[in-house]
Amino acid sequence: MNERDEARLQEKELVGLCKEARRGGITRRQFVERALILGLSAGSVGALAAACGGEDAVEAPAVELPPMDETMPSEITVYNWTDYMDPDVRKDFKNETGIKVNESYFASNEELLAKLRAGASGWDVIIPSDYMVSILIKSELLQPLDLSYIPSFEYIGQQFAAPIYDDPATQDGAKYSVPYFYGTTGYAVRTDKAAGTHTRWDTLFDPANSGKIVMLDDERECLGASLKSLGFSGNTTDQAELDQATEKLIQQKPIVAAYDSLNRRRSIVQGIPFVMCWDFDALLAIDSMGGDEEAWETVDYVLPEEGFMRWTDNMCIPASAKQRYGAHLFIDYVTRPEVSGKNASWIWCASPVDGSEEYTDEFALSVRSSEEELARSESFLDLGEFAPNYQEAWTKIRTA
Repeated sequence: MNERDEARLQEKELVGLCKEARRGGITRRQFVERALILGLSAGSVGALAAACGGEDAVEAPAVELPPMDETMPSEITVYNWTDYMDPDVRKDFKNETGIKVNESYFASNEELLAKLRAGASGWDVIIPSDYMVSILIKSELLQPLDLSYIPSFEYIGQQFAAPIYDDPATQDGAKYSVPYFYGTTGYAVRTDKAAGTHTRWDTLFDPANSGKIVMLDDERECLGASLKSLGFSGNTTDQAELDQATEKLIQQKPIVAAYDSLNRRRSIVQGIPFVMCWDFDALLAIDSMGGDEEAWETVDYVLPEEGFMRWTDNMCIPASAKQRYGAHLFIDYVTRPEVSGKNASWIWCASPVDGSEEYTDEFALSVRSSEEELARSESFLDLGEFAPNYQEAWTKIRTA
């Protein structure tokens, strides 16, 4: 059994333990003993007991920030997604501070979680996505940030400053993440291959488009799109709603050409009429097709009227980090408007930093969604004990 399977098994066992506690089938002492056997820390057990409810539920202790050791490190290590930071950002930071920035890479949030749970260390800054931040906080795998060392946080846009997955108001004032970049999930239309105007998720479920659709090979993304098309939350924990979304995707499956999360840009460039993708994929495709006016007219990126999912990647400091001061300095540096704008121009993702626009090239800036569009979006959340239901739904879809 690999690390990811072990993590999922532990999650299912914890879900069962919580359900048993809520039914009153075990005492608090039995709950604590079994949770410790499953590998949770004492602090995590207390937080989980509170989440499960009951008379004996205990509250997690308030977070106290330790004093900052301001010794300047010679280097720090950032654990990041591949090709997700302008190399000049690291060079410029070293020129300003003298701190060398090393970078290593992970392929998925689940890989990041599995490694941290297994005790891997050596990273000072990590970049998990929204829902994973919540899981890492609950697992006590993150250090709370000292925002007095991150003055650039003042430039973070209001809608990103206190997201539901990391809201100090619900965490005794603790803050664990600073948003790095955000994006949206919609679909690309090759206007030279598809007639008409497309503004809704219905396009991807229309039998008339059989064989012309590529969907993301992603549990949360596909279920999120289906749920949104039905008028539900992409984070629903209502089984009846999830069942409807699952059935809709099963009915859609015969008209889908492929489920593919690796070749999104290529699918667009090769002329697949409808490709479920992330916003920057459309930019990559337009650039690959010459980046001229004709390319812009040929590729349209649709954010469906019914609503869509929005993802936010974040900078955090793992609990195992050795260079806490250096990590704070780096997060502050990357969050400056001029640095974030330069970084966005290289990555082609939307920055959550106010004022970064004037430092971002026009091509990269085109990926930013308007306030009106973002009002229709919803962030992915940690589903907690309902997560296995999504996994089971996705298995039904992929094996149908």
